[in-house]
Amino acid sequence: MKKNQDTVGLPEAGKPTIYERIKEGIAVASQLVIASPLKLPPKVVAVAKYLALALGVLEAVEGAAKDGREGDEE
Repeated sequence: MKKNQDTVGLPEAGKPTIYERIKEGIAVASQLVIASPLKLPPKVVAVAKYLALALGVLEAVEGAAKDGREGDEE
């Protein structure tokens, strides 16, 4: 039986990965809930605020790691 030995390459330039699309979708959904003029349950708004905060921290960490890798290459 032939095993699959194909490697998975990097995504095409400019094309977002599934991870990036999911992250962006969660960010938009949490911002929509926070900015909603409707009276939503407080727990829903609190969860949306924590999601937005966590995504901001994740973005900062990823940006710092990317800057660190670029600095190492020079």
